[in-house]
Amino acid sequence: MEVQIEVGKGIQCDGIEIMFGNSISSVVKAVGEVDKYEDNYYFYESSLLVHVDSNNCIDEIEIRNDEEHSHVVMLNGTNIFSEMKDVVIELIVRLNQSPAEDELGTYEAKRIGLAYSFSMTDEEIKEMISEAKEEGTYEEMKEEIEADIKRAKYLQTISIRKTK
Repeated sequence: MEVQIEVGKGIQCDGIEIMFGNSISSVVKAVGEVDKYEDNYYFYESSLLVHVDSNNCIDEIEIRNDEEHSHVVMLNGTNIFSEMKDVVIELIVRLNQSPAEDELGTYEAKRIGLAYSFSMTDEEIKEMISEAKEEGTYEEMKEEIEADIKRAKYLQTISIRKTK
């Protein structure tokens, strides 16, 4: 999946325009395979979530990173799903022209309509390692812990919202 984020407007995904205010029916027709739950439409094996309002018009888009980091999600010339956490935060803060608000691990850059999160915070990783060592399970869980540490270095999800 290749995505170009157009801040405040929507996205281009594999050549398909998914813009705020457009009807979801055009996306369903263009992409094809879809799972629907309430006002959410899931495409590309749930890597792309499109939320609609009461008129079935697109009002929010969420993109989820996969284990292999195979999705290309471009923001201002940077593939934000393959860059490390610090690079992504710095880019979004610069575009937002102010720090993003951190609410329970989800960052919000309200001026540019982006919300984003990582799988785990540094504190959660430290706590997980400490608990595993205390319980004597660190060695048997080491592979999973290392996978969690690696995953936490990259963006997990990004939500794109319409800006005023």
